[in-house]
Amino acid sequence: MYSFILLSLLPLLTCSQITLTNTTEITKIKQGTTYFAMKDPASPAAAAYVAAIKKAWTLNKVECIKYTDVEKNIGPNNSFVTLGANMTTSNSTLAATETRMYLELWTTNGKFTYDPKKRRHFNQADKIVVGTIELFADFYAQNNPSAMYKMEYDAAGHFKNWGAGILSNYLQQLCILLEKGTECTAKTEIANTGELQKMASTTLFVPDYVLTKFAKNSDDESKKYNEKEIFEGITLSYKLLSLDQLNEKIVNSSAPFYYLLFVKTPTEKFVTVTQSQTGEVIYLGYTASASNFKNADAKAIQKTTVKK
Repeated sequence: MYSFILLSLLPLLTCSQITLTNTTEITKIKQGTTYFAMKDPASPAAAAYVAAIKKAWTLNKVECIKYTDVEKNIGPNNSFVTLGANMTTSNSTLAATETRMYLELWTTNGKFTYDPKKRRHFNQADKIVVGTIELFADFYAQNNPSAMYKMEYDAAGHFKNWGAGILSNYLQQLCILLEKGTECTAKTEIANTGELQKMASTTLFVPDYVLTKFAKNSDDESKKYNEKEIFEGITLSYKLLSLDQLNEKIVNSSAPFYYLLFVKTPTEKFVTVTQSQTGEVIYLGYTASASNFKNADAKAIQKTTVKK
């Protein structure tokens, strides 16, 4: 029934942490409702996410629905946020499947009309992608992308840059970009010097998964870098937190703070620093290879905080 939103095996126009395209559709989207699709918005596991979505999404009216209800809500001006996947294959029988996963905002060209009496389903050719947010999918998610749609919205820990707090900040930033209405790609490196210098006098919160030695063809995440190896030479104050602790801090802290995210796709790496209250990304470092987090990534952030 909802296979049309499970896997989109079409290439993205641009591949980055947040990308906007087809921005002429934004005016139409603002006039309708944006539906966030998930397995079950009434599930206790989805409750924090539903609350975050309703608070952070300010572009237009917003609702959370089941995947199975997407087709019946397709109509003029309506839009949807669903998981997307772009699968690549390898000639090697030994290589694991590489799947880029992302959160995707899309609308339609108006050619589909829902009719429960007919068996016609939505055609991907009638879909217009407007925005994407890259997800750091683990080995299991990359090799079993369709399984992610059968899970609750918390994704059972299979996305590293995920949680109610992180999602809230992503949606804040996406709404800001949609209001600006300019096509963009987050491959463009960012360094907000003023905010970074403010950060230098506080503590940067870092999810502890940056210490993981992620293997290309294995789900073994037991191997870790030594903390000293990653943060050697770093004079900035930082604190390692679990992903759950970081999300809890974003949701519950009344005072703004700064936190780091490391996002690795099958072919790229993004390192960002975000202001927790506004969702603004004040730093983005981009690497056109899927490498793990390195000492050089931490030093690159520190370098931007030095007053010239």
